[in-house]
Amino acid sequence: MVLQINGIPVKPNYYSASGKSYSPASFSYLNKNNADTVCFSGKSNPSEYLTVFDYMAANILENSAKHGVKGDGLSKKNISKTMKELFDRYDVFGDFKKSLVSKIKWKSYIPQDIREFSIGKINDARVERLNVWKTYLNNAEKINPADDKYNQELVKKLKNNKSLKFVIWHAITSEINEANRHIPVPFDEKALLQTIQKFERILPIDRRTSCSKMTFLETYTHRLRDNLLTEMGLSNNNAVWVRIPSIKHDRANSLDNISHLEILSNSNWCTRSSVDKARAALEDGDFYIYLKRNSVQEWEPLIGMACSKGKIDQIQGPLNNNIVPLNLLDEVKTFISQKGLKCASGVYDEGPKAQQAIKISEKLSEKSENKKTFNNAINEKISEQIFKFLGVKAEVLDDGLLKIGSYKPYYLMDKDAGSVVPYSMFGIDENALLKNVKIIDGNLYLTNKNSLLKSRITKFPPNLESVTGRVICSTEQYEKFGSEIEKVVGGNKSKIIISDNK
Repeated sequence: MVLQINGIPVKPNYYSASGKSYSPASFSYLNKNNADTVCFSGKSNPSEYLTVFDYMAANILENSAKHGVKGDGLSKKNISKTMKELFDRYDVFGDFKKSLVSKIKWKSYIPQDIREFSIGKINDARVERLNVWKTYLNNAEKINPADDKYNQELVKKLKNNKSLKFVIWHAITSEINEANRHIPVPFDEKALLQTIQKFERILPIDRRTSCSKMTFLETYTHRLRDNLLTEMGLSNNNAVWVRIPSIKHDRANSLDNISHLEILSNSNWCTRSSVDKARAALEDGDFYIYLKRNSVQEWEPLIGMACSKGKIDQIQGPLNNNIVPLNLLDEVKTFISQKGLKCASGVYDEGPKAQQAIKISEKLSEKSENKKTFNNAINEKISEQIFKFLGVKAEVLDDGLLKIGSYKPYYLMDKDAGSVVPYSMFGIDENALLKNVKIIDGNLYLTNKNSLLKSRITKFPPNLESVTGRVICSTEQYEKFGSEIEKVVGGNKSKIIISDNK
């Protein structure tokens, strides 16, 4: 954990703008006793604020109930006074959300002790990085040498500018909450100065539009990436592939490469948002990232490919859902082919390996006779079409419900290779898929010796009346859905197969 920056200690003390030290219990938010200092005429027009940061601070306060600031306290006339009160009354830099084990969406196979250990590490990392930011915002003029060009300029801009400090702190804490494992963006003087300067250049008349199109955090993150890509000679491009060497291939520069991976990663990837993952991703293989400029010319990481044992191991898009973005599938395949890279094969608990991930996206891109893709059918929850894409017979009955053939919660992707993919890896919700099924003319498979291929229904299909074949389920599933299962087989228990393959 960082304990000091250039000799300045990072203490757990809390500081107000006046420099007074507070313990966590000694400060409070604006309370009812201060209500007489607040009027209710509201915010001023964006162009009327003295600076763009006064306007941005007023916006933040208006949308944040925790600060208790309303009405005339947000006006151009009183925003400076309001900010001073906030800094004097409590530690503006001390409030941030800790990640909670109970709020995270975990994969079912991750043990509880691993979850708690992981969250403990993440919260330690949040404290460490936020202390770096807090220490600088409180002591910028003391931290770096006087001849540091970025620091000199930053000190001038931060000195006595509480609105700017408030905007910066809000930005770097805005993406961390109890339900994710994000850690704040790293501190970088050059990128911070450039971000401040970009917002300062916004004309008063353009503040409303410009500030709604870009956020301080997005702009700062872009500057981190663009500065790095400039060093690599890639910044002038519209789209780039970046190779980050593994620790094994470039041990001398491993710390820099780990930092580069974190900076260039999408915020949804573990290499950006979880402790030690960037290092782990580079232990054995190189990492490839595809970035493209968006509509406001900021860099967006769209593809991440991690390697292991000389092959591409995993491919992720911005959603981190194990699906290669369909609009970038050709780009990915072309890059892999041109570089002569090999793809690992297999489907595991954590998701498909690279080869299957590509095949999944190829399947999702398939079109039916009406030109609708498999992915369209899934997104629109058109069960009849989904079944047909999966090779399951489906017929619409007179009452609008469906009659289908045997149901298995997985798809045989490659008959020759025996490659099987669970429906969940296509992004299919089995509850929605089976919602309108009335008859299964065949077997209903709810379990499998491979737990990954077990059905993920959380409720028994509400309209299912008959299964002509057998129902194969686990003890757990039978305990949960026993009465419904017996009903659809007409009470014939010989047609119920309870199988707990372990």
